Order: sequence, then structure tokens, then C-alpha cells
Amino acid sequence: MELEIDAAVQAKLLPKLGPDKRVLLSYNDGVGPYSHHGLVALQVDFQIVIIAADMPMADYEVSLTTNLGTWYVKGYSTSLLDERMRLTLNTTYGTIQLSGNEMIDDNVEIVDASHNA
Repeated sequence: MELEIDAAVQAKLLPKLGPDKRVLLSYNDGVGPYSHHGLVALQVDFQIVIIAADMPMADYEVSLTTNLGTWYVKGYSTSLLDERMRLTLNTTYGTIQLSGNEMIDDNVEIVDASHNA
């Protein structure tokens, strides 16, 4: 799986990233330490979760190739994703959109959980 991150989204992410961080594209379904609610029955909800390299990530066993390095996803969430995807900034609303063959999530939140280590 591949994820292309456009320049505007990169500008939001890069100040939060570093060699001591890992990035998760987390399906927000209430499973795992970084997913706080499960609206899976109502909507598809993804978050970009930044964690410290020493924080647990056992639920995130599948890697995702991005132009910002390797990110991780929950294996079962790949059924909601496409083989090739993009993260873009909706400049009208200032929201991050995840799309593949069609829109996957039109409001992806960035969560920096790395300070919780």
C-alpha cells in the first residue's frame, strides 16, 4: 500500500516528526491505546497519530509506504483503504482528506500522542 502526502499536509506534519517518532494511520474504532472512540457503525474515521518510537504499537502490524517514510496501520483496517492513496488539504475548510479510488475520510485529524510516552 502506498500513501502520497501532498506538500500542504507535509507542512503540517513535518514540525511534529523526527527520528524518535513513528506515525500511525489509525482507524479510530476504539481498539488500541490511541483510538478513543468507536464510531465504526456510523462513519469511517482515521487519524494520523504520532507516537514516540518506544511507545506500544502491537495493533499496528501492517506497514504503509509514504513519501514521509513508513507509517503503520491496523491490519484489519486495510479493507477500508485502497492500494494507492493520497492525503490532501482541503483549502476551503482546512481539513485533511484521505482518498484512494474515492473519498475515504474527509476530515483526518492529526494527534500528537508522543508526549504521552
